[in-house]
Formats: sequence, C-alpha cells, structure tokens
Amino acid sequence: MIETLIIVIVISLQTFFGYIESKLLGAILPIAVIVADIYFLANGLLSLSFRDIAMPIIGLLTLISLWEGGRQSKLSKQKREMQKMKAQDSKRQD
Repeated sequence: MIETLIIVIVISLQTFFGYIESKLLGAILPIAVIVADIYFLANGLLSLSFRDIAMPIIGLLTLISLWEGGRQSKLSKQKREMQKMKAQDSKRQD
C-alpha cells in the first residue's frame, strides 16, 4: 500500500514539475535515483547483473519522460488557448 502511494506521489510530482517547466525541480528525482544507485553499488547491495543495471536506467528514463509529458501537456494547453483567442479575434473582426 505504501509503495503504491509513493509511486503515485513520484509520478504526480515529476509530471507537475514538467508542467511548471522547472528543470531544477525536475532534475531532483532523477539525480536522487542516480545517487541511490551509486550508493547501492558501492555498498554491494546491487550487483553488476543485467537486471540491476537495466532497472535503474529504465526508472531514470521513466522519470525524464514523465517530466517531458507534463511539459508537453502545458504546451498543448497553451496552444489550444491561443487558437481559441485567435478564433475569437477573427470573429470580432468579421
């Protein structure tokens, strides 16, 4: 249950950081993943197996794509709003 809540919070935060287009905040979680992976490798908690190398990379790419998804969502919303404003302006001119 707690794991699910943590996953939902991470997804929400990373998407929100992308939505507000904050590169600094969006980099916090990926950097934390990298630091944690290095720590686990240094302390022998992870081995150099395919799984132990691939999963952190997949997690890192997922966090980056969540950030980019939030950014694209905002850009799409801004584009729709701009089209609505242009449509209203063209109706007023007619």
